[in-house]
Amino acid sequence: MKDFLRYCRMTLLMMKNCLIREMQFRSNFIIRLFTEVIWLGMQFIYVEVLYSLTQSIGGWNVWEMVILLGTNHIINQLFEAFFFDNCTKLVDQIRLGDLDFVLVKPINSQFMVSLRYTDYASITNSMAGFAMIGFALHKLGTAITPVEVLLFLLLVLNGIFILYSMMFCLSILTFWIGRASNLFELYYQLTQFTRYPGEIYRFGLRMVLLTAIPMLVVSNFPAKVLVGGLLSGRLFYACAIGVSFLLITTWLWSMGLKRYRSASS
Repeated sequence: MKDFLRYCRMTLLMMKNCLIREMQFRSNFIIRLFTEVIWLGMQFIYVEVLYSLTQSIGGWNVWEMVILLGTNHIINQLFEAFFFDNCTKLVDQIRLGDLDFVLVKPINSQFMVSLRYTDYASITNSMAGFAMIGFALHKLGTAITPVEVLLFLLLVLNGIFILYSMMFCLSILTFWIGRASNLFELYYQLTQFTRYPGEIYRFGLRMVLLTAIPMLVVSNFPAKVLVGGLLSGRLFYACAIGVSFLLITTWLWSMGLKRYRSASS
Protein backbone atom coordinates (compact mmCIF):
# COMPACT_ATOMS: atom_id res chain seq x y z
CA MET A 1 0.00 0.00 0.00
CA LYS A 2 2.86 2.37 0.81
CA ASP A 3 4.43 1.79 -2.62
CA PHE A 4 1.04 2.23 -4.31
CA LEU A 5 0.51 5.63 -2.64
CA ARG A 6 4.06 6.60 -3.56
CA TYR A 7 3.42 5.85 -7.23
CA CYS A 8 0.10 7.72 -7.09
CA ARG A 9 1.85 10.80 -5.72
CA MET A 10 4.52 10.50 -8.40
CA THR A 11 1.86 10.27 -11.12
CA LEU A 12 0.03 13.34 -9.83
CA LEU A 13 3.30 15.27 -9.68
CA MET A 14 4.16 14.41 -13.29
CA MET A 15 0.64 15.34 -14.40
CA LYS A 16 0.92 18.66 -12.59
CA ASN A 17 4.19 19.46 -14.35
CA CYS A 18 2.63 18.61 -17.71
CA LEU A 19 -0.38 20.82 -16.99
CA ILE A 20 1.91 23.76 -16.22
CA ARG A 21 3.71 23.17 -19.51
CA GLU A 22 0.42 22.81 -21.42
CA MET A 23 -0.89 26.14 -20.14
CA GLN A 24 2.17 27.88 -21.53
CA PHE A 25 0.85 27.08 -25.03
CA ARG A 26 -2.87 27.77 -24.67
CA SER A 27 -3.41 28.47 -28.37
CA ASN A 28 -2.14 25.00 -29.27
CA PHE A 29 -4.51 23.51 -26.68
CA ILE A 30 -7.51 25.35 -28.20
CA ILE A 31 -6.52 24.35 -31.75
CA ARG A 32 -6.35 20.70 -30.69
CA LEU A 33 -9.87 20.91 -29.24
CA PHE A 34 -11.21 22.62 -32.36
CA THR A 35 -9.61 19.99 -34.61
CA GLU A 36 -11.22 17.15 -32.68
CA VAL A 37 -14.64 18.79 -32.90
CA ILE A 38 -14.26 18.90 -36.69
CA TRP A 39 -13.14 15.26 -36.75
CA LEU A 40 -16.16 14.17 -34.72
CA GLY A 41 -18.44 16.11 -37.02
CA MET A 42 -16.97 14.21 -39.95
CA GLN A 43 -17.66 10.94 -38.12
CA PHE A 44 -21.33 11.87 -37.80
CA ILE A 45 -21.47 12.69 -41.52
CA TYR A 46 -19.78 9.35 -42.27
CA VAL A 47 -22.40 7.45 -40.24
CA GLU A 48 -25.25 9.42 -41.79
CA VAL A 49 -24.05 8.59 -45.32
CA LEU A 50 -23.71 4.89 -44.47
CA TYR A 51 -27.14 4.60 -42.91
CA SER A 52 -28.83 6.55 -45.69
CA LEU A 53 -28.28 3.39 -47.73
CA THR A 54 -29.14 0.73 -45.14
CA GLN A 55 -30.93 0.28 -41.82
CA SER A 56 -28.36 -1.99 -40.23
CA ILE A 57 -24.66 -2.84 -40.55
CA GLY A 58 -23.62 -6.12 -38.99
CA GLY A 59 -26.75 -5.99 -36.84
CA TRP A 60 -25.96 -2.48 -35.50
CA ASN A 61 -28.45 0.31 -36.18
CA VAL A 62 -27.42 3.93 -36.60
CA TRP A 63 -27.50 4.93 -32.93
CA GLU A 64 -25.74 1.76 -31.84
CA MET A 65 -23.03 2.64 -34.34
CA VAL A 66 -22.78 6.12 -32.79
CA ILE A 67 -22.28 4.45 -29.40
CA LEU A 68 -19.48 2.34 -30.89
CA LEU A 69 -17.81 5.41 -32.41
CA GLY A 70 -18.18 7.31 -29.13
CA THR A 71 -16.65 4.41 -27.20
CA ASN A 72 -13.79 4.18 -29.67
CA HIS A 73 -13.22 7.93 -29.38
CA ILE A 74 -13.03 7.78 -25.58
CA ILE A 75 -10.56 4.90 -25.59
CA ASN A 76 -8.29 6.37 -28.24
CA GLN A 77 -8.27 9.84 -26.70
CA LEU A 78 -7.47 8.56 -23.20
CA PHE A 79 -4.77 6.31 -24.63
CA GLU A 80 -3.26 9.32 -26.40
CA ALA A 81 -3.59 11.39 -23.23
CA PHE A 82 -1.54 9.08 -21.03
CA PHE A 83 0.53 6.77 -23.22
CA PHE A 84 0.92 7.85 -26.86
CA ASP A 85 3.55 10.57 -26.41
CA ASN A 86 5.45 8.43 -23.94
CA CYS A 87 5.63 5.49 -26.35
CA THR A 88 6.81 7.66 -29.24
CA LYS A 89 9.45 9.40 -27.11
CA LEU A 90 10.71 6.05 -25.82
CA VAL A 91 12.15 5.16 -29.22
CA ASP A 92 14.60 8.07 -29.11
CA GLN A 93 15.31 7.53 -25.42
CA ILE A 94 16.54 4.03 -26.19
CA ARG A 95 18.36 4.97 -29.40
CA LEU A 96 20.17 8.02 -28.01
CA GLY A 97 20.95 6.62 -24.58
CA ASP A 98 18.67 9.06 -22.73
CA LEU A 99 17.10 6.09 -20.97
CA ASP A 100 20.05 6.34 -18.55
CA PHE A 101 18.29 9.18 -16.73
CA VAL A 102 15.31 6.91 -16.07
CA LEU A 103 17.22 3.81 -15.03
CA VAL A 104 19.19 5.61 -12.30
CA LYS A 105 15.99 6.76 -10.57
CA PRO A 106 14.68 4.72 -7.58
CA ILE A 107 11.41 3.93 -9.33
CA ASN A 108 10.07 1.28 -11.69
CA SER A 109 11.52 2.18 -15.10
CA GLN A 110 8.54 0.95 -17.15
CA PHE A 111 6.20 3.04 -15.02
CA MET A 112 8.38 6.10 -15.53
CA VAL A 113 8.74 5.84 -19.31
CA SER A 114 5.02 5.02 -19.72
CA LEU A 115 3.49 7.87 -17.70
CA ARG A 116 6.05 10.68 -17.77
CA TYR A 117 3.99 12.94 -20.08
CA THR A 118 0.26 13.71 -20.10
CA ASP A 119 -1.70 15.28 -22.97
CA TYR A 120 -4.52 17.32 -21.43
CA ALA A 121 -6.09 18.21 -24.76
CA SER A 122 -6.81 14.52 -25.35
CA ILE A 123 -8.35 14.17 -21.88
CA THR A 124 -10.69 17.06 -22.67
CA ASN A 125 -11.48 15.66 -26.12
CA SER A 126 -12.51 12.33 -24.61
CA MET A 127 -15.51 14.04 -23.01
CA ALA A 128 -17.06 14.41 -26.46
CA GLY A 129 -17.22 10.63 -26.67
CA PHE A 130 -19.32 10.46 -23.51
CA ALA A 131 -21.61 13.12 -24.98
CA MET A 132 -22.02 11.06 -28.16
CA ILE A 133 -22.92 7.97 -26.16
CA GLY A 134 -25.40 9.85 -23.96
CA PHE A 135 -27.12 11.35 -27.00
CA ALA A 136 -27.33 7.97 -28.77
CA LEU A 137 -28.74 6.25 -25.66
CA HIS A 138 -31.38 8.98 -25.44
CA LYS A 139 -32.34 8.38 -29.08
CA LEU A 140 -32.56 4.65 -28.46
CA GLY A 141 -34.62 5.21 -25.31
CA THR A 142 -32.26 2.90 -23.44
CA ALA A 143 -31.78 3.16 -19.68
CA ILE A 144 -28.53 1.73 -18.38
CA THR A 145 -27.95 0.43 -14.87
CA PRO A 146 -25.07 1.38 -12.53
CA VAL A 147 -23.64 -2.12 -13.04
CA GLU A 148 -23.57 -1.60 -16.81
CA VAL A 149 -21.83 1.75 -16.30
CA LEU A 150 -19.16 0.08 -14.14
CA LEU A 151 -18.66 -2.74 -16.64
CA PHE A 152 -18.43 -0.23 -19.47
CA LEU A 153 -15.75 1.79 -17.65
CA LEU A 154 -13.86 -1.40 -16.76
CA LEU A 155 -13.78 -2.49 -20.40
CA VAL A 156 -12.82 1.01 -21.55
CA LEU A 157 -9.84 0.85 -19.19
CA ASN A 158 -9.08 -2.63 -20.49
CA GLY A 159 -9.15 -1.35 -24.07
CA ILE A 160 -6.75 1.46 -23.20
CA PHE A 161 -4.32 -1.04 -21.71
CA ILE A 162 -4.49 -3.22 -24.83
CA LEU A 163 -3.64 -0.25 -27.07
CA TYR A 164 -0.84 0.73 -24.68
CA SER A 165 0.57 -2.79 -24.66
CA MET A 166 0.65 -3.02 -28.44
CA MET A 167 2.30 0.35 -29.00
CA PHE A 168 4.70 -0.07 -26.08
CA CYS A 169 5.86 -3.40 -27.49
CA LEU A 170 6.43 -1.77 -30.88
CA SER A 171 8.45 1.01 -29.20
CA ILE A 172 10.75 -1.32 -27.28
CA LEU A 173 11.59 -3.30 -30.41
CA THR A 174 14.12 -0.46 -30.74
CA PHE A 175 16.30 -2.46 -28.33
CA TRP A 176 16.71 -5.03 -31.11
CA ILE A 177 16.30 -3.22 -34.44
CA GLY A 178 17.76 0.22 -33.69
CA ARG A 179 14.67 2.30 -34.51
CA ALA A 180 11.09 1.09 -34.37
CA SER A 181 9.16 4.31 -35.08
CA ASN A 182 8.46 3.17 -38.67
CA LEU A 183 6.37 0.37 -37.19
CA PHE A 184 3.94 2.91 -35.74
CA GLU A 185 2.28 3.14 -39.15
CA LEU A 186 1.33 -0.51 -38.71
CA TYR A 187 -0.22 0.36 -35.36
CA TYR A 188 -2.24 3.21 -36.91
CA GLN A 189 -3.63 0.89 -39.56
CA LEU A 190 -4.56 -1.79 -37.02
CA THR A 191 -6.49 0.69 -34.88
CA GLN A 192 -8.86 1.31 -37.80
CA PHE A 193 -10.45 -2.05 -37.02
CA THR A 194 -11.64 -0.70 -33.66
CA ARG A 195 -14.07 1.69 -35.37
CA TYR A 196 -16.32 -0.95 -36.91
CA PRO A 197 -18.59 -3.75 -35.64
CA GLY A 198 -16.82 -7.10 -35.48
CA GLU A 199 -19.76 -8.74 -37.25
CA ILE A 200 -18.78 -7.18 -40.60
CA TYR A 201 -15.55 -9.19 -40.81
CA ARG A 202 -15.21 -12.74 -42.10
CA PHE A 203 -14.81 -15.46 -39.48
CA GLY A 204 -11.05 -15.94 -39.90
CA LEU A 205 -10.22 -12.25 -39.70
CA ARG A 206 -12.63 -11.80 -36.81
CA MET A 207 -10.85 -14.54 -34.85
CA VAL A 208 -7.49 -12.82 -35.41
CA LEU A 209 -8.98 -9.51 -34.25
CA LEU A 210 -10.27 -11.21 -31.10
CA THR A 211 -7.05 -13.03 -30.18
CA ALA A 212 -3.62 -12.23 -31.61
CA ILE A 213 -4.51 -8.64 -32.53
CA PRO A 214 -7.50 -8.00 -30.21
CA MET A 215 -8.75 -4.77 -31.76
CA LEU A 216 -12.38 -5.90 -31.51
CA VAL A 217 -11.93 -6.36 -27.77
CA VAL A 218 -10.84 -2.73 -27.49
CA SER A 219 -14.10 -0.94 -28.38
CA ASN A 220 -16.67 -3.52 -29.51
CA PHE A 221 -16.88 -5.20 -26.11
CA PRO A 222 -17.50 -2.06 -24.00
CA ALA A 223 -19.97 -0.74 -26.58
CA LYS A 224 -21.91 -4.02 -26.46
CA VAL A 225 -22.41 -3.57 -22.73
CA LEU A 226 -24.56 -0.54 -23.59
CA VAL A 227 -26.30 -1.70 -26.78
CA GLY A 228 -27.32 -5.24 -25.99
CA GLY A 229 -25.51 -6.72 -23.07
CA LEU A 230 -22.23 -8.59 -23.04
CA LEU A 231 -22.03 -12.24 -22.06
CA SER A 232 -20.11 -12.81 -18.82
CA GLY A 233 -17.75 -15.17 -20.62
CA ARG A 234 -16.72 -12.42 -22.99
CA LEU A 235 -16.22 -10.03 -20.08
CA PHE A 236 -13.76 -12.40 -18.42
CA TYR A 237 -12.09 -13.10 -21.76
CA ALA A 238 -11.58 -9.38 -22.42
CA CYS A 239 -9.99 -8.85 -19.00
CA ALA A 240 -7.78 -11.90 -19.48
CA ILE A 241 -6.57 -10.51 -22.81
CA GLY A 242 -5.80 -7.13 -21.24
CA VAL A 243 -3.86 -8.64 -18.32
CA SER A 244 -1.97 -11.01 -20.64
CA PHE A 245 -0.87 -8.19 -22.91
CA LEU A 246 0.31 -6.13 -19.92
CA LEU A 247 2.35 -9.09 -18.66
CA ILE A 248 3.91 -9.42 -22.12
CA THR A 249 5.01 -5.77 -22.01
CA THR A 250 6.69 -6.33 -18.61
CA TRP A 251 8.53 -9.41 -19.86
CA LEU A 252 9.58 -7.79 -23.14
CA TRP A 253 10.76 -4.66 -21.30
CA SER A 254 12.97 -6.72 -18.98
CA MET A 255 14.42 -8.59 -21.98
CA GLY A 256 15.04 -5.33 -23.81
CA LEU A 257 16.87 -3.75 -20.89
CA LYS A 258 19.41 -6.59 -21.05
CA ARG A 259 20.29 -5.45 -24.57
CA TYR A 260 20.33 -1.75 -23.78
CA ARG A 261 23.55 0.15 -24.45
CA SER A 262 23.71 3.27 -22.33
CA ALA A 263 25.17 6.56 -23.52
CA SER A 264 28.36 5.77 -21.61
CA SER A 265 28.94 2.38 -23.23
